Amino acid sequence: MSTPTDSHTTILETYFFGYIDRRIGADETPLFTLTLDGEPLSAVIAREFQLSAQEADATIEAARQEVRL
Repeated sequence: MSTPTDSHTTILETYFFGYIDRRIGADETPLFTLTLDGEPLSAVIAREFQLSAQEADATIEAARQEVRL
């Protein structure tokens, strides 16, 4: 199982910076649209990292706040 730090880093890399590297606008990344392939990003993250819905939402919000700085 991933640690919170691992999941945070992976979320930023996978759902934000990976898209930025492909020249996708920040507001168009899954981290900010909150969807991935038509599925809520929170559901994807909860499943991938074995988190509760509340933990997934909190993790997403923390990642969003970090890249807004």
